Amino acid sequence: MSDAVTEGLSPQTAAGPRVAVLTLRGFERHVSRSCGYEYEDAIAHDLDDALVLTLRSNGRPRLMAAQRWLSRRTPFGQALPLGVTPLSLDAPVDLFFFSAAQMRDLAYVGSVRNWRRNAGFAVCWLQEMWINDLANLGHLADILNRFDHVICSFAQTCAPLRALLKVPVTYLPWGVDTALLCPFPNPPERTVDILRVGENDMTEATHRALIDHADRTGQFYCYSTLQGMNLVTSHRAHRANYAGTLKRSRYFVTYLAKVNARQERGDQTEFGLRYLEGVAAGAVLLGDVVPGAAFADHLGWQDAVIDVPHGTVDMASVLKKLDADPDRLAAAQVRNVTQALARHDHLHRWADVLRIAGLPATARMTARAARLATLAQMAGGATTNVLHHKEAARRSHSDRAV
Repeated sequence: MSDAVTEGLSPQTAAGPRVAVLTLRGFERHVSRSCGYEYEDAIAHDLDDALVLTLRSNGRPRLMAAQRWLSRRTPFGQALPLGVTPLSLDAPVDLFFFSAAQMRDLAYVGSVRNWRRNAGFAVCWLQEMWINDLANLGHLADILNRFDHVICSFAQTCAPLRALLKVPVTYLPWGVDTALLCPFPNPPERTVDILRVGENDMTEATHRALIDHADRTGQFYCYSTLQGMNLVTSHRAHRANYAGTLKRSRYFVTYLAKVNARQERGDQTEFGLRYLEGVAAGAVLLGDVVPGAAFADHLGWQDAVIDVPHGTVDMASVLKKLDADPDRLAAAQVRNVTQALARHDHLHRWADVLRIAGLPATARMTARAARLATLAQMAGGATTNVLHHKEAARRSHSDRAV
């Protein structure tokens, strides 16, 4: 756990919030943004004393698109109407924080008046920024340079981004609400045998092999059939529903970020949010062991991911071999849960942000750390097979498949 969690605590006073968090949840509702909003909620309600600045559309979406386009191409773009109702940060705060899901989000920072004047320190977290994106950053780099520090969740992007900006850049992976995803204290039965989310991360041959395996064995292969906008009615409801599915899944198939979108990722090999979600839920991850120091540092424990190369077709043999070793699977699940609770909660990422900003931890953070430690103790002390996969029934399915 970061030292910032256990060092001197920030006093909670009636002087007002010490953190301002800018959010686009008022008009951006794509499902991919849900975890970012979850992080903002954690900061405001579970970790710190924060004012949430929610930008909202003024009903002129064409202005949004035009201003975002101009913001990259001219330094005067920020002075143009944005299609959102402006806000103002009128009281001093120790920290101004913005987590940008996409590069275009940076254009909205200027909609908060006085943010730089009243922020003692400012941090921008870039959730997804590819090296190939940097050529299109344009004058949005000027906005990043107004912050005191930039965090990027893609390790290989950090060096070229540092060369482009005048402010420090730090690599940090995503965090998740590990308490929400944790299968303890009441581990549910894992009724989903194989889970896959997203529609562009798997070869069609592998997908068909999993469907065939499920048809022959009676196992449940759950996968997405949606395409398009994928808007959520509530990011909280989506995250709760997704967490419920994940912690009821035995296997979770995931590959390196944008594995099938080579034109977007180029030669980058990055691990995405799904890895952290899967381990936090205690699923057994099947997919890419992503090369590089970042993956080794953050997901380097035994069987965090069981290597099943992208494009593997003989999934039946892979699953049959794994199903025959329930002790390995149960141990992998327990390690995944305990490691996630100890390293990958929003708590740990916020502690890193505070350390960068030179701010102390809060009493709320200490309380959350204690809660996560209790859950980790439950997971580590599990003596039964937390797969709950009814071994006799699984063997029966396997026998029918032979």
